[in-house]
This record gives sequence, structure tokens and C-alpha cells, in this order.
Amino acid sequence: MIMFYLVLLLSLHAISLSPGLQSSHVVVRADETFSRPPPSRIKNKKSRQRSKERHYNDYDDNNSDLSVPQISALFVTTKPRDLFEGVRNAVSNIVRGSFYGVTGLLASPLTGGLAGGISGLLMGTVTGVLLGISMPLMGFILSVYQLARGATSTPQAIKGFLDCKIFDESTRTWQEYSLDDDLEEIKSAIKAEKSQTNDSSRRRVKDTEYYDLLGLQIDCSSSEIRAAYRKKAREVHPDKVDKSMREAAEKNFREISAAYQTLSDPDKRARYDNSGVGSAGDIELDLDPYVFFAVLFGSEYVEPYVGELSIASTFDSLLRLSKRGDNPASFESIDDFKATLGWNVHVLKTRKRETEIAIHLRTRVNDYVEGFLTLDAFKDSCYEEAATIAKEASGARYLLAVGPAMVAEANYFLGYRNSVVKWRGPLSNLKRKMLKLRRKASMYKSILHTVKESLGIISSECPENIGKEGEVSMACLSNTIPLILEMAWKINYLDITTTLSGACKKLFYDAKVSSKEERLRRAQAAHILGTQFYLVGLQKEGNATDPSSIDEIKDRASAAFAESVKRSNED
Repeated sequence: MIMFYLVLLLSLHAISLSPGLQSSHVVVRADETFSRPPPSRIKNKKSRQRSKERHYNDYDDNNSDLSVPQISALFVTTKPRDLFEGVRNAVSNIVRGSFYGVTGLLASPLTGGLAGGISGLLMGTVTGVLLGISMPLMGFILSVYQLARGATSTPQAIKGFLDCKIFDESTRTWQEYSLDDDLEEIKSAIKAEKSQTNDSSRRRVKDTEYYDLLGLQIDCSSSEIRAAYRKKAREVHPDKVDKSMREAAEKNFREISAAYQTLSDPDKRARYDNSGVGSAGDIELDLDPYVFFAVLFGSEYVEPYVGELSIASTFDSLLRLSKRGDNPASFESIDDFKATLGWNVHVLKTRKRETEIAIHLRTRVNDYVEGFLTLDAFKDSCYEEAATIAKEASGARYLLAVGPAMVAEANYFLGYRNSVVKWRGPLSNLKRKMLKLRRKASMYKSILHTVKESLGIISSECPENIGKEGEVSMACLSNTIPLILEMAWKINYLDITTTLSGACKKLFYDAKVSSKEERLRRAQAAHILGTQFYLVGLQKEGNATDPSSIDEIKDRASAAFAESVKRSNED
């Protein structure tokens, strides 16, 4: 059933937001998560070369000191960032050594006896005893070694953290981060992706109607198609016009949706380019996550602060995977699995999303940071912007998602660097983590509640359709829409919180500032902006509880869901 499919996809997306499934680029230092930039973003080339040399020297020292080249495969031997990581490495080595010792002690006699009889049993017993003693001892020695290295690295870690540097996992050194260089690197990656599409001089199309509907050139990239569709969808959406013009708007919306459905799929686009509109009519219109979520969560004015919600791209990847049909995905390796799901593209989009938000925040707070706006004037401008956002559909929800997250990140940064009493830093960090934990717990609770209540609604109102695939009536499905919508919002809250965390860190840690004071004023401005968003969100939240507002949201969600399901079943 479609409802269960949606719930399943939402749940999978929620799981993908968990820290354990995030990109391997993420590193942790001083209780802080930050996206590690590749070496090309390090400002000083000489410093980068020295870092590489130190990295290679550390690697050689590790292997020469331990005298066992394969020891790093069994124990943690990398140089710890600080004492905290040294403690984690030490505990890990002790646990590993104990496990290897017990395993060898029990398994060696068994394998020896099976392979060599009595003599093999005796030899295996001796080997097991040696392993049972040597492996825990080796784990203990390496634990002490890691603790010592962590202790010696702590002063440098503290200095790097307070100087707003980031820890590069590849070189195990603290480096400066440049927001502008990061953006340039992302643009280069996008350009490389675009170059993989058909060259404009070679692309020939029989009909350009779909391209014209979206205002695109025939050599446009997939990212340009998506951006053009989102812009057009906002302009012609039926909810944004008068009732007298709604019928025409619905027709236009269906036309641009059909154009997007065709051009966004490589196979369908190729068929359309070769045959034109006449044969494109037999192209099925699938359930499009971007259509569905654009209707439910669209808010034009808040988009610079949240970017493109990852729930839509996750749905799109999973739906494409489920429709491979006769071309099943290859899962022979983790790389194949990531390629099938578009994991590398997802990582790039996440980086781009965070960086673009950070760039927008830098521009937004610049007048206050540079002293062109007074504190009161900046507060007024933030309040006015928040009031404008609140007028949009779901504006209050966005404000309540963005505001607390931005305030938490600013408090955490300022707590360590702009407070006389340094305990404010750890306290702010605890509050920041508790915000993420509450939103994560709320998300999982909402998922379980949605599944339970949806099953109850369908079984009580449509018992005759249980177990009959495709037979659940739209009336029953529509009754579950408020639950699914609320669950999706819980997922969005966590997504926005995580994304803003990365964006704010990029803003605060950007090395291209004139002074420490400018960095602090950026954080202060972000705190003011987040506070005003939160206050306005609280004010408008009370109005959202009015029954008419709830009915309006439910009608909009029902229309979006019905339209998406209708397209998915059309041939």
C-alpha cells in the first residue's frame, strides 16, 4: 500500500540522519562535529606540505616502533587528537586485546585438534595460551601509549580549537578553514558533474516544448532542471492564485510537472529528445517527491536558511532504486551500494547546502558585523524578516526549527570564546546536544506513532481492504495524511538542526575574517537572528492551532498526496 510505502521511506530517511550513517568526512573534536575539508581548502600550501610530511613521519614511527606492520589492522594506532580521543583509543585497544586473547585461547586448541589430532591439539593449546597472554598485554601496552600521545597532543588541540581551526583527519593536524575556498571547490565539482551530460553542440531534440515550459536550454543539467522546476512550481501553484484562476493554474501546474517528470529522468529525457511531445504522452508520471514536498513544505522566504530539504532527495533516490525493474542494482561492494543510491552526490549536495546557507548567513549579518547597523536596527530587521516568513505556509514551523538551532550553535561558540566564566562553554554544548537529542527522540516517537495509528485507522475504517494491495480507498488514505505530515515535520526538524549546525560552524570558523572580534560578532548576530525567529515563531504558532488553519493544511496535503498518487498510477 502506498501509505505504508511512504511511511517506510520516511523511516529510512530518518535513519539516514543518524550520525552513524553520515559521511565519513565528519570528524569530532572537542565535543564538536565538523565537516573535514579536503587538503585543497587549506590556506597555506607550505603548512599543508609540512602536515603531509608529519603525517608520513607519524605513520613510519608507528610501524617502526611497533615492529609489526599489520598491527594497525588489529588495534587503534593512529595519533589521537587529544586526551579524550586517547582515552577512547585506549579503551578500544583493551577491549580488542581481551577479545583477541579469549578468542585465541578458545579457538586455537579446537582448530589445532581438528587439523592435527592430538599433536595439533597440544600445539593449539600452547598457541592459545600464548595468544591469551600476549594479545591482552599488547592491548594494554598500546593503551598506555595512546594515552601518552593523547596527553601530549592536548595543548595543541586546545589551541587549535580556541583559534577556530579544524582537525584534518588525513594529516592529523589542525588547519584553517576557508568558506570561500570551500564554495569554489563545490562549484568545481558541480561543473564536473555538468560536463558529464551531453555536449550542447551534439544534443539534438525533436521538440523543445518541455524545455520551454521550464525556461531551460536543451543542454541543461539535472541540477538546472530541478531548480527551474521548483521556481516554476512556486509561481503557478494553484494555492497561490485566486479561485477564479485556479483551474488554469492547475492545468499549468500539471504541464510543468509532466515536463519535469520527463526531463529529470535520463531515460525518459532521451526518449523525449528523440521522439518529441507526441510520443512522450505514454511516459508514466510517477510519484514525485519534489512535487509532494514542495506542496507540503514550500516556503520561499525561509529557503536560504534551510536549503533543499534532504527528505525529498532521499525519497527520490529510494524511489528510483525501487523502479529499476529488469536492471537490478549491484551490491557486490559498499561502493556499488553507495553508487546505486547516489551517495557521493548526496554528500556533495549536503556540503553545498551547508556552505550556501553559511554564505547567506555571512551576507545577512554583514551589516551588523561591519558596524553599519546598530544592535536595535539589526534586531528590527530580523524581526521583520521573521514576520515575513511567518506569513508563508508552514512559516511558523520553519521559524521554530531554525531559531533554536541557530541560538544553540551561537551560544556554544560564544561560550568557549566570549565568556569570563568558561563553564558556559560546556553548558552550552550540553544544551546544544540536548536539542538534537530531543528532536531525534521526537522523530522516532513520531514514526512509531504514525505506523501504529495509521494501521488502526485503516483497519477500523476500511477492514474489507486489509491485505488487498492497491485496494485501500483514497478516503482511508487521506485520514492518515495528518499523521504522515506530522512525522515528516519531525524528520525535517532534525534535518534542519543538523544542517544549520554545520552551516553555523562554517560561518564561525571561516578563516577569512579581519579579527577575532569579527568572528565573535558573527556569532552574536546569528544569536540575535535565531532569537527573533524563535520569538516570532512562538507568536504565530498559537494562530496555527485554529481549526480552520489545520483544515487548510490538511486540504493542501490531501491534494498533494492525491495528485502524486494519481500520477503514480497513470500509464
